[in-house]
Amino acid sequence: MRSQKGITLIALVITIIVLLILAGVSIAMLTGQNGILTRANEAGDRTERAEVAEKVNMAIQAAYAYALEANPSSPSLTVQAIADVYESDNDIATVTGTEPVAADPGPAADAKLEYTDSGKNYTITLEARNNSYVTSESRVTITTAE
Repeated sequence: MRSQKGITLIALVITIIVLLILAGVSIAMLTGQNGILTRANEAGDRTERAEVAEKVNMAIQAAYAYALEANPSSPSLTVQAIADVYESDNDIATVTGTEPVAADPGPAADAKLEYTDSGKNYTITLEARNNSYVTSESRVTITTAE
C-alpha cells in the first residue's frame, strides 16, 4: 500500500469558509456605519472646520491689530473688517460679514461670516467677547454649494 498525501475536500471547503468569513468581517469593518472609511471622512471634515476656524481667528487678531493701529485709545473692531482681512489673506472672492444685533437688554448676538469656495458654502459663527470675537471648529458649518 502506498501512502497518499494531499488536501482533502473537507479541508479545502473549511479553508474557503474561513476565508469568506474573514473577508465579510473585513468589508464590514471598512465600510460599515462606524467603519474606517466613515471615520476617515469625519476626521477630514473636522480637520477642515478646524482649519477654517484657525484662519478666522487669525483674521480676527489681524483686524483687531489694524483697528488698534488706527485708533489706539478706542479700537473699533467690525465684522466687515474681519471679513476683509480673511478674504485678502485666503484669496477668496467674497466674504460677507453680518454684524451682530444688540439685544435689548443684554449682550450682542453672534456675528457671522459667509462665503463660497471650491463648491462649498462656509458659515462661521463669531462669538462676541468683550471688544473682539472668537470662533471654534464647532461654530463652522460647511455645506455643498448648489
